[in-house]
Amino acid sequence: MIKRLLFVFMALLLAMPPLAVSADLVIEPDNNFYKQYSDQCVKLGRNFCVNDADGYINLKREPGAKGGICRIKNDEIIYIEYSCLYDGEYWGLTTYREKSGGFKTGWVKTEQLLVLYDYVAFEEDHFDEFYQYTGDLAKLKETEAAIVWAWPGSGKTFSTISSLDADSVHISYAYKDEQGREWGFVPYLYGSRNFWICVSDPVNRDIPFIYPAPDPVKWESETEHTEIEKTDNAMIIIIIVLVVTLVAGTAILIRVFWKPQNENTLKGD
Repeated sequence: MIKRLLFVFMALLLAMPPLAVSADLVIEPDNNFYKQYSDQCVKLGRNFCVNDADGYINLKREPGAKGGICRIKNDEIIYIEYSCLYDGEYWGLTTYREKSGGFKTGWVKTEQLLVLYDYVAFEEDHFDEFYQYTGDLAKLKETEAAIVWAWPGSGKTFSTISSLDADSVHISYAYKDEQGREWGFVPYLYGSRNFWICVSDPVNRDIPFIYPAPDPVKWESETEHTEIEKTDNAMIIIIIVLVVTLVAGTAILIRVFWKPQNENTLKGD
């Protein structure tokens, strides 16, 4: 009987919507608005340049807030980690480092920013030229190293990966430049994300500057956002009340049914 009651109790708990979500070891932003609406925010991960008619923008604790927590001047580069659609406007979440060395996490309107050219923009421009890579990474196995590029022919390198195990490299798609060099896009490797390597010449830093970055442009949403609206906490309160009721009810049932069984057991002894 006790086991049956506990099983029913656990089944009811599992059937309820979760109060909090813990997916992996990714450190999430320390921002209350993001924590409340994280399921409606979209991972962006791109660099932007501040560009507003007032010469600066206000970083806000949440989209639509009246006051700002600090100002960011025009031409400063900020990294937008997540975006959301709030009250018909797109907002981006960033962690800004002040001159004092402190950090402030908050939201800015993306219409006040210009997005810098990056691997996403290169993909948009050259997607029709991408193809599935079918090579054996022979050069990588030979050099056991590769230079990390922002995009093919960008002239901009990030770092060099050494002691490289070619078998660990996953290439999502490949691209061949005008000079016949073959490039591979790597979504993740050894802690680095979303970069290109030249699979036909992996350690050559002197690859010509073929595709220079154009000027920053206005950002348009690349994914469909869900409109975020303020809601009350009625559902959360209902869930908490149900959980408390179930716990209390189960405790009472355990006390009622468990005690006589213990007494009978003692008398039988």
